[in-house]
Amino acid sequence: MHSEQRDPQMREAQRPSPPPHDMARRIVDGEITLRRVGRWAFPVAELSANRATVAELGRDGSVRMFFGPGRRVRLADGTDWRIKAITQGRHITPIVVSPAGTVAIASPLPAKRSYGINLQDRGYALIPLGKTGLRRQRHWSLREHEEEVAAIDSINHTITTNEPIPLAAVLLVFALLTHGIPGEGSLMPDRD
Repeated sequence: MHSEQRDPQMREAQRPSPPPHDMARRIVDGEITLRRVGRWAFPVAELSANRATVAELGRDGSVRMFFGPGRRVRLADGTDWRIKAITQGRHITPIVVSPAGTVAIASPLPAKRSYGINLQDRGYALIPLGKTGLRRQRHWSLREHEEEVAAIDSINHTITTNEPIPLAAVLLVFALLTHGIPGEGSLMPDRD
């Protein structure tokens, strides 16, 4: 009987521990800034949180991101990610990919220039504040449910968080503000 009690304990001890959750180590907080640091060679942009570099980014471009190899991202711990795109229905939507698989995905929401950002265990809505029109929107809000978790200034390329948010969501915010989602305007109903 003693050996029967030991067997489940032994099985538990022999079971490999699950890998650490990929997003648990990649959380940012405070003031997050995207700034240009170069022109052609990697890195051309740097993402910093509270003046500490959290990621270096490669060259940007809609063709590169939506139809090419994607935008290269090197995290502070040396891990390489890419901001790429996949087809989702009739839209081409940006995603963040790690060597382990997809980390985050964006999708259009029914409102004009509003987006959803989905991670493994969280979901956010990126919405413009104020009236949207032909001009570039300056102020944005990142919300989880009805609560604002970050305020975004798209002209100064800064995000001010109210609580810690995943780095993948931050990367998608900047990608969406720059490129949007091709064909998103077709979601809006036609007016008679």
